[in-house]
Amino acid sequence: MSKLKKILKILFSKEEEQPLKKYHKTYQNNSIKKEAINYLSVTDVSKHFKIKPAELNIIFENFKWAKKEKKWWVITELGEEHGAKQCYDAKNKIKYLRWNEKVKENTLLIDAIKGFKKNKTIKIKTIKEKGEEYESFIAEHYKKMGYFVWEHGKEKGRLDQGIDLIVKKDKEIIFIQCKNWKENSKFKIDHVRIKASRAEARQFMLNNPLFKGYKNKFRYTLSTNCMHLSALRYIEETNGLFDYEIIGMNHAY
Repeated sequence: MSKLKKILKILFSKEEEQPLKKYHKTYQNNSIKKEAINYLSVTDVSKHFKIKPAELNIIFENFKWAKKEKKWWVITELGEEHGAKQCYDAKNKIKYLRWNEKVKENTLLIDAIKGFKKNKTIKIKTIKEKGEEYESFIAEHYKKMGYFVWEHGKEKGRLDQGIDLIVKKDKEIIFIQCKNWKENSKFKIDHVRIKASRAEARQFMLNNPLFKGYKNKFRYTLSTNCMHLSALRYIEETNGLFDYEIIGMNHAY
C-alpha cells in the first residue's frame, strides 16, 4: 500500500454521513426545475483544490464516489448523488468522470482535502528532519573519533553536491553522504548513484584546491544495509576510492 493510500485510509477510517442531494434539480413550489449544469474534469477540480488529479481520484475512491474498473474511473451510486457523470470517448475508447461544479462547495470534500494536505506536509517534514538528524548524529560520531567535521550539507543545502559531511584527520579527508533509509526501503544505492557521487566528488576537488595533496575517499554512511549488488561490485573496482559503512539509528525511513 502506497504512503498516499495509508494517509487516506487513516483520514477516512470513520465514514461520515452527509445528506445526499441531486445537484441537477432544484425544488420550488413542489415542482422540479432543471438547472444549467457545468461539469468539470478531475483536472479542473484538482486545480481548484491545488492537489494532484491522482490524489483527488483516491479521495473520491475512499468516499466511494468513484471506483477503478480495470484502468478506468467509473461512477458509483454515491458519486452520482454527489454530482458525478459517467462519460465515454468513443473515438479513443476511454471512460472518464466529470463532476458538477458544485462539488467544489462540498464541505465533506473540502475537509478531507484539508486533512490530506496537513498530513502530507507533516510526513514530508518528518522525512527531512530525520535525514538532518542522522547527519548530525554521524557528525558527532566522527568528532568523537578525533576528526575535524565540516557539516557541508547543512551549510550548503541543495548546493551540497551530494556531500553531507567532510571529515579530516591528519592527511586524510573523507567526503561522506549520509542515508537514513530502512533496509526494506524501495530506495537502493546502485552503481549509477555511485558513479554520480564519484563525479560530484571529483568536481568538488577541482573547485577546492585547498584539498590538494590529501589522501581522500568518498564514503556512504548508512543507517541500514541498502546497497544494491551492482554498487558493491562497482566499489570493489574503485580500489579504495569509495567505501561504505553502516551506523544504525532508530529513525530510519
